[in-house]
Amino acid sequence: QEYRGKKARLEAEAALLCYLAENGMVQVDQIVKNEAGELLSTNEEGTGYVLKNWYPWSECSVTSSGDLGQAVNSLARLHVYMRRMPEELKLISPAQISLTEQYEKHNRELRRVRAYLAKKKKKSVLEQFIQKSFDESYDQAANVEKELLASGLSAIEKKAREDGHLIHGAYHQHNVLIGQGQTAVVNFEQFRVNCQIYDLYQFLRKIMEKHNWNKELGKRLLHEYCRIQSLSEQEIKLLGLMIAYPEKYWKQVNFYFNNSKSWISEKNIEKIKKAVEQANVRTAFSDLLLEMRI
Repeated sequence: QEYRGKKARLEAEAALLCYLAENGMVQVDQIVKNEAGELLSTNEEGTGYVLKNWYPWSECSVTSSGDLGQAVNSLARLHVYMRRMPEELKLISPAQISLTEQYEKHNRELRRVRAYLAKKKKKSVLEQFIQKSFDESYDQAANVEKELLASGLSAIEKKAREDGHLIHGAYHQHNVLIGQGQTAVVNFEQFRVNCQIYDLYQFLRKIMEKHNWNKELGKRLLHEYCRIQSLSEQEIKLLGLMIAYPEKYWKQVNFYFNNSKSWISEKNIEKIKKAVEQANVRTAFSDLLLEMRI
């Protein structure tokens, strides 16, 4: 696999994977050293590569309740051990902004698009749709930012960083391999110190979008996670707030604004329309979490 990151970061990832393989309860990929005992191999053009031990299994199926249960169970087990990491691994973590800062940035980007469209006279089909759907989606985004500041839930994120909790950073169905009744988690390149709710949110959001935010499925997956790694009511509320944020809408609007506007694919239009269509069921699931008592 091609590698463009820093050597120290690669060494930290290899140490993390080695630790998890020796101490954890989840199978992970491993970076294999070359004949010179190095993790990174370079070709004549200077391009770096790493070799990994892999698993001949399929990616987690988003339509299989069994696969989804295994994936969220494995995430919880992973999180248990990623709270017990050696101190030196916690130090190799890139600088990052807080959730509050992230939402503030996203909302500034949304306002920038609104101002741009207000000045534009001739609008495409996508631009007309964004302008028509903007206010409701932006209100949701602004309310989440306001509630996060007022609720004090951001303290959960701060405490997790102080305690050195590690996250996978890209936990979705493509990085979970399942076969022979076993699960392997791969591609830890984005691991870092942060609140582990981030991983759970990322997995749930992608899966729930594909299931039209089915409440029963969401509750089952959350209960499966909590069976291994318990969550406080405040952590569940933070998860609920993150789900309340219209991330897919922001993502598609931002993608439109930062790319060529001379040609817009039907796929992009479909994605943003789906984000708007799912707003009610998404917020209904968010409300369920915000009101949940455990």
